[in-house]
Amino acid sequence: MRVRFIKAPDTHALRLLVLRPGGTLEDVDFANDRLAGGFHLGVHIGEHRIAIASFYPEAHKELMGWKQYRLRGMATHPDFTGQGAGTSLLRFALEHLKAQHADLLWCNAREKAVGFYEGTGLVVHGERFDIPGIGGHYVMYRRLRR
Repeated sequence: MRVRFIKAPDTHALRLLVLRPGGTLEDVDFANDRLAGGFHLGVHIGEHRIAIASFYPEAHKELMGWKQYRLRGMATHPDFTGQGAGTSLLRFALEHLKAQHADLLWCNAREKAVGFYEGTGLVVHGERFDIPGIGGHYVMYRRLRR
């Protein structure tokens, strides 16, 4: 498995398959994809992209941090879940964010992904909330130290 920087459109196929099944390209073309300072990662086996995630310089109003990044649109192809692709991707991202002097990573985690994120060092902040059409989520975060 190899983690690489990719372009936003390279995330669309897995976002559609995993995060918005039955959706449209418009559903997975996030406005933040074009933010300066944002980046996208893909995990590859050979030329096959098996996991993706996007990271944006975006502060969460309830969390303290002078240089925060948001994780959004993380997805692993169903045929490759549980094989370490997501963990490898997050490890790579955390090292990159630390090198960029970021001090906090946060996300809106789907209920079913909370255990995965906890295993990579993120913690829950606040109560469960619903995103219409998608379901229950929790804000999760991890402080980054050099």
